[in-house]
Amino acid sequence: MMNEITNLGKLDHPNILRMYESYECDKRYYIVMDISRGGELFDEIAKNKFFTEPNAQTVVKALTTCISYLHSKNIMHRDLKPENILLEESGEFDKIKLIDFGESLEFSKGDKYTDMVGTPYYIAPEVLNKSYDEKCDMWSVGVITFILLSGTPPFGGRNEKQIMSNVQLGKFNFNNQAWSNVSENAKDFISKLLVMDPAKRMSAKDALKHVWLKQIIANDALKAKQGISEAFKNLS
Repeated sequence: MMNEITNLGKLDHPNILRMYESYECDKRYYIVMDISRGGELFDEIAKNKFFTEPNAQTVVKALTTCISYLHSKNIMHRDLKPENILLEESGEFDKIKLIDFGESLEFSKGDKYTDMVGTPYYIAPEVLNKSYDEKCDMWSVGVITFILLSGTPPFGGRNEKQIMSNVQLGKFNFNNQAWSNVSENAKDFISKLLVMDPAKRMSAKDALKHVWLKQIIANDALKAKQGISEAFKNLS
């Protein structure tokens, strides 16, 4: 908790849940933060039963902008996952709030870190190998994007051990029916993030320059609805 208070106190970004003040008494800490009435991202998708590739682009662009800002401040999140993405208001996918900085870390450029933190589906392979830098966050962005567009994780398994074993193998594909109406640019974006070698993985700044985030797809209602139908079935 103190780590979260310390790191959040250094940040001021529209897509990061802002901490205004913290107070301490004999028994409790009180933290004054933004309110996010929209709830968790996945809960909003399930409630509306409608989510398009342009919606995914909007969310991922906001998230990537947020991570670029974090890394510019020499802070890595280390636990990026959909549960840590809130919406300011219901249905406003362009107004996300990144939360839960309990595992965040202030880093030095060029240094490698060894403590293993994160969540199985979203953890980067180099974190499991205990030698990583801020690029571990971008692997998680790739996993989140994959799930938003298909409703399934790129690296699954029956239990945590199997999931993490598959993460370390790093093999994924776009064979699921949900990918049939997803753009090639989206697949290319994911493929440049789910790269085993962090040195060859896109940075947050590079990702923001990728064509998929620079050219938001026109929201053709029929095509978009077809594109999300299989993914929504998988998510629900």
